[in-house]
Amino acid sequence: MIRAVAIASLLTLLALVLYLPAARPASAFIAIVRSEHATLSECWGRHALEMLERMLQWQPETLPSPPLVPVAEPAATGNGNVNKEVAAVGSRLLNNEYFRSLNGLFVLATYRLAVLLGLLSGIVPFLLAVLCDGFVRRAVKGKEFRGHDPEVFSASASGAIIAACALVVLCAVPIALAPAVLPSLLVAVGCLASIGIANYHKRV
Repeated sequence: MIRAVAIASLLTLLALVLYLPAARPASAFIAIVRSEHATLSECWGRHALEMLERMLQWQPETLPSPPLVPVAEPAATGNGNVNKEVAAVGSRLLNNEYFRSLNGLFVLATYRLAVLLGLLSGIVPFLLAVLCDGFVRRAVKGKEFRGHDPEVFSASASGAIIAACALVVLCAVPIALAPAVLPSLLVAVGCLASIGIANYHKRV
């Protein structure tokens, strides 16, 4: 079950990365980034600006060449005209509408990753607390000779993986997300992981 969820999430992410640039123009992805940044600025003030600056630091310097497809320099030959023609063909291939949209998707994904990193500083203490709580409850159950529930462990582990995979997939989904979506998924991953730890029975 857990392995199937992880594989399905990875395939979904791959399908989104390959399909969305063909279905949406680059301007649609940039418009979502602007909309989300405006919303986050109202909620978090200067912290939203720091997230935007972090995203800009991740962008390659040689735009509009697609960041996922590095442009190689043509091999030096004795015929300069051949080199010019190869460079022109490569430029036409990589600067078409699909690859410009791929750039837009890359900008959207890196912006949401920057938002996640900006949220971690406030959420990590909570995640550490709930994980420690899970280990403590597991130890207490062992001392009291109370049985660990394998069904609860399996359900919570699957839920944590689903939430984590949803977090990754949402980074590439071209819809405007509410400010609470990403932190809620992070909190859900931590809470479900804590429940799973508390009900995990280690065989000896």
